[in-house]
Amino acid sequence: MMNVFLLVFLLFVLIGFSAIFSASETSLFSLSSFTIKSYKESNIARKKKIAKLLSKPRDLLVTILILNITANILIQNTVSSIFGNISSWVLKVGVPLILTLLFGEVIPKSLALTNNKKVANFVSGFIAFVFILIKPVRIFLTKITSYISRLMFFFLKKEHPLNIDELKHVIKETKNSNILSDEEKELIQGYLHLNSSSLKENLRPKDEIIFYDINKPITELIDLFVNKELSRVPICDKQIDNILGILSLKRFFLNFEKIKEARDLKDFLKKPLFVPDSMNSYALLNKLRESRENIAIVVDEYGTVIGLITQEDLFENVIGKISDTKDIKQKYTFTSKDVIIASSKMTMEEINEIFNVDIENPTNAVTIGGFLIDKLKKIPQSGTKLVIDNLLFYVLASEPNRVRRVYIRKLKDNKRKKIE
Repeated sequence: MMNVFLLVFLLFVLIGFSAIFSASETSLFSLSSFTIKSYKESNIARKKKIAKLLSKPRDLLVTILILNITANILIQNTVSSIFGNISSWVLKVGVPLILTLLFGEVIPKSLALTNNKKVANFVSGFIAFVFILIKPVRIFLTKITSYISRLMFFFLKKEHPLNIDELKHVIKETKNSNILSDEEKELIQGYLHLNSSSLKENLRPKDEIIFYDINKPITELIDLFVNKELSRVPICDKQIDNILGILSLKRFFLNFEKIKEARDLKDFLKKPLFVPDSMNSYALLNKLRESRENIAIVVDEYGTVIGLITQEDLFENVIGKISDTKDIKQKYTFTSKDVIIASSKMTMEEINEIFNVDIENPTNAVTIGGFLIDKLKKIPQSGTKLVIDNLLFYVLASEPNRVRRVYIRKLKDNKRKKIE
């Protein structure tokens, strides 16, 4: 009778160990990469221990599996010993199976999944101890499994990587799980959007590029750095198509004493990075990072400058709008139902959507400012009127090198005839 009580006690202990190992596996491996990174940089010893364990995920998984499987086998043997020869085969197999599934797998894993951080903190010390304790066994089994894995993968067909649509579906499926944090999902979705967007969607159009004409007084360049708060300025000869290079604020002021006149700037210019407008936005971001550049000049198939794009412009697509006091808060305002006052940065796509029209745009101009310049073959002056597809465009403000504000009104047929 005493032996039976000892065996029952041992059974409960083994079920407890099985539950701990199952909960450990689920809680540790369900922690997000952001959480693990924060644990790694934490000053709390237990959190650092969790990060250290997860720095070797394969070894950790093998350790937990060895212990969990061993506990489950011992549960089977203990139940058989308790019943001895008086029970049927159904009891000897069914009882340990139910005990293992319910109390050793399903319940602990369910609790660990919803409380992964608490459980991970609770089990980390014990798991770290057994991680070191069974190291020789783990190394032996890992070598065997590695050899078998290589042998099996030799006969398997090579899998194709996930395409963008499949990745988007995977992210959507993880919406209600703890596999990815909200921040990770937003980052991945941002990068996927960047991968499918063209440079024309993100660039600053040619007529909006702020540059310094090397024929002008050097005080104008200082004004761009100091008052406009620019960190880099394209240096050109009269117009943006004749770009000589990029000058950084740091290089300018470090060599300020050597610069007596504007022509002296040429010695301190950095060669501009020219990219075709057909390039993918994600590819450009990688190119900028690899070349340690911040600005790229976008050109069309004929080599004509069509715009400028920065790393900030691309990152805005990934992590959202970067706060900048220089950014225009609003591209347009409604003054009545069919009238808006628009910034020249407003896109043609936005105008088509607001007024429910489809303006013919043969040059594929991105912004209203660029569209009007292309249409009129010159930079329109303030007061210039133009009627296109029942829309009246009236230039409210312009500068020698760009359009600034435009009045846009949707006309009825009778009013259009009067204007024409």
